[in-house]
Amino acid sequence: MNIKVRIATRDDAEEIARFNVIYAKKITDKNLNLQTTKEGVHQVFSRFNNGFYIVAEIDGKIVGQTMITREWSDWNNGAYYCIQGIYTNHIENEELIHDAIYDKAKSLAKEHNEVCGLRLYVDKNDKESQKLYENLGMKLTPYLLYEESFKE
Repeated sequence: MNIKVRIATRDDAEEIARFNVIYAKKITDKNLNLQTTKEGVHQVFSRFNNGFYIVAEIDGKIVGQTMITREWSDWNNGAYYCIQGIYTNHIENEELIHDAIYDKAKSLAKEHNEVCGLRLYVDKNDKESQKLYENLGMKLTPYLLYEESFKE
């Protein structure tokens, strides 16, 4: 099996949106509106500051993805690449795909001197993914994430 991991292009937007809807339902039990999600994905491609996507393919078919955003740290005088969760629909090779996407994100981050590290968002109930991230060498931070949403 050959896993190809690359930065996504606009041509991948529809598939990314579909993955996002499935991922949200599976991990958080949220029902995302596909059309709203498609528009959101297109906004990532429209504005560089919104981030970028990494996709994994097997035989030319997307089997995994993540979105990377940047978070500036004045404490470190650098930016973190924030991995917005990694999703794969290829169960039998889930861990390999997961690792390949993470490795690509880490490799891209290390290419830029202003990137000081990686951060990752994972649902607190997604114990399976948490274990995968720990196996990759990531450590749980003491920070909790709070938010106030204006669109629900």
